[in-house]
Amino acid sequence: MRLLTILAAGALTFVATNAIAGPNLIVNGGFETGDFTGWTPNAVSFPMYPVTSPVEEGNYAVQIAGYSIENFPALGGPDTLTQVVTDAPSQSYELSFWIYQQNMGPITFFDVTWDGSTVVSMSYPASDSGDIPYVNFTVNVLGTGSDTLQFISANDPGYTYLDNVSLTAVPEPSTWAMMILGFAGLGFAGYRKTKRGVVFSAA
Repeated sequence: MRLLTILAAGALTFVATNAIAGPNLIVNGGFETGDFTGWTPNAVSFPMYPVTSPVEEGNYAVQIAGYSIENFPALGGPDTLTQVVTDAPSQSYELSFWIYQQNMGPITFFDVTWDGSTVVSMSYPASDSGDIPYVNFTVNVLGTGSDTLQFISANDPGYTYLDNVSLTAVPEPSTWAMMILGFAGLGFAGYRKTKRGVVFSAA
């Protein structure tokens, strides 16, 4: 009985945690359509396209890097990938994504903006070369009802791959407190039921 109670509590914890976090608001965040459905790609200086390798998860990722304006001014600057997200005003969200840098050159960087404000900015020194396999980045952003997420990337002369973009609501502290109290009640109920089921016999 105790094992069943523990397993049930664990299952409820998993379900409740995912329910509180809410759904992923990014359309086609894993690019599993095999294209840019839900996104607006702007291939300013180099083609952007889906790939089947390397991927972080699933079957597809996308190549998003263009060339830097510093090295190739005539080409117009880095590429951008944009999505307008419908969310809840004043709600805090966790933005998560995975980046793979391949065959990095003298200038490699990517920026992430939320409504035009930079929330992630990464640059790599010229001494770095070769590949940096997928790394997960997370940052909290604030919803306004309709927000613009944009990735800006340059990799001279290599490639930058993006995969598994997600935007999920960050639970309020009061919501976590209510959930914890609920699990405490569940544990107490299971304890009482187990205790009543014990039978003592005299020697």
